[in-house]
Amino acid sequence: MVTELLPRTMPSPVGLLDRAIALRADADLLDGYARRLLATAEALTGTAAPERSRVDLERQAAACRASARRLRAAARALLAHRRATATARSGTPARAGRTVLWTEPGEGRGTRG
Repeated sequence: MVTELLPRTMPSPVGLLDRAIALRADADLLDGYARRLLATAEALTGTAAPERSRVDLERQAAACRASARRLRAAARALLAHRRATATARSGTPARAGRTVLWTEPGEGRGTRG
């Protein structure tokens, strides 16, 4: 049997940007889920619900927030890779003359998650 290895191709700079934006959107969704889980846990406080339910919801919220941080870090890494490859190809930074599509939480948009 003969196995043919396909050449590895790098996504286009636009593809990297699209993926970074999608990762950031997913991170925002996870932060929203975390907020809802914490609100539910708070609503259970003082009710007949088992204490364990509240603890589990808080743990799930923490997992959502941790995942959101990792997704944002992956998006930043993709953008850094995109800038580095664009610089290597053209000799000028990829950010030159471009607007920033988003900021990190707490930077210029008020405080967020």
